[in-house]
Amino acid sequence: MGAPNYAALKAALATGGAYAGMTDAEAIAACNAATVPQAIDIPISAVTEALALGGLLPTVKGWASAPPAVAGNVTQAAQTAAQTLGLMVGPPPLFDSLQMSVPATATAITAMISALVSAGLLASTFADSITALGTQMVSQASLWGWPGGIIENDLVAARALP
Repeated sequence: MGAPNYAALKAALATGGAYAGMTDAEAIAACNAATVPQAIDIPISAVTEALALGGLLPTVKGWASAPPAVAGNVTQAAQTAAQTLGLMVGPPPLFDSLQMSVPATATAITAMISALVSAGLLASTFADSITALGTQMVSQASLWGWPGGIIENDLVAARALP
């Protein structure tokens, strides 16, 4: 995380900005509220735990060596996704995390999970819970460089910029 971005805060407080017309207290609360979704990596241990709690871990691990046959709803993509997921959870795990913070990787992981759902190999609610692990809500303040939040002195300093 870089230094606080006072220019971005000033722009948001200015006329037409996201926080224009708010009192200082309202602007501080809005800036510090965790309302911005941010992609984060999902530890494989979290995926393994979710699969175990859902009663799916033995099945998924089995897919590493014996993926479901291509037939009916199970496409080649679903078969490959099943085998890949089986390899991912191990043992040993193929990766440390699913890198949802990398857009191309997140797209590939989402496609893989969608293929498993379309094939009936994963329930959509379960798939949604796995992909939700890849998003956390953060504050605009933290994205601007204030991990602890903005305070009134920060508003004063931002407004004082030329």
